[in-house]
Amino acid sequence: MYQRMKQMFEKPALYKKSEAAFWNEEHISKQMLHAHLDPNFEGASRKADFIEKSAQWIGKRLPPDKYHKLLDLGCGPGLYTERFAKMGYQVTGIDVSERSIEYAKKAAKQQELDITYHCQNYLNMDLNKTFDVSTMIYCDYGALSTGDRKTLRTYVYQHLIEGGRFLFDVFSMEFFHQFKEEKSWEICPEGGFWSGSEYMMFQGTYKFLSNSE
Repeated sequence: MYQRMKQMFEKPALYKKSEAAFWNEEHISKQMLHAHLDPNFEGASRKADFIEKSAQWIGKRLPPDKYHKLLDLGCGPGLYTERFAKMGYQVTGIDVSERSIEYAKKAAKQQELDITYHCQNYLNMDLNKTFDVSTMIYCDYGALSTGDRKTLRTYVYQHLIEGGRFLFDVFSMEFFHQFKEEKSWEICPEGGFWSGSEYMMFQGTYKFLSNSE
């Protein structure tokens, strides 16, 4: 038991992927959607006021009259796509979460917004159309391995017109330097984010430095 618990806290390999069906697991996907929609929580999406400001910032720098067709990668439940549509973009959203896409479709219909949604992995997307601009928001790019970033750039390039733009955000070096490595564990007798049943959670946050550092 000790050795097994010790292994849980060993630092994983850089960009090691989980084999779990994380985004479409019934309980977790429900909790994730709830987290996205909480306007005062930024563990899944930014807070509502920041989302509004950043959408307006994007609209000023890549105006819809010049970059009309917009593709939002990892769109989740449509927090940005809805704002983009209201600003005058012709919007397409793509996300791997079935629950988030279904929510986004229903929300767009209720608001009479003409948004196209696809439930696909953006690392192998095939939308059979091109766009003027593609967005990828909330530092998703930084969570990808070097190989997956190259794959993503290839697919984005294939889906952009000549002269199209790819806008994505990353965490700053200041954020990185302030980040602290931590390890913790917690018993959740009433269930929680990861399961509706009782479970024990082991959590570790780690820094990875390049050879030059």
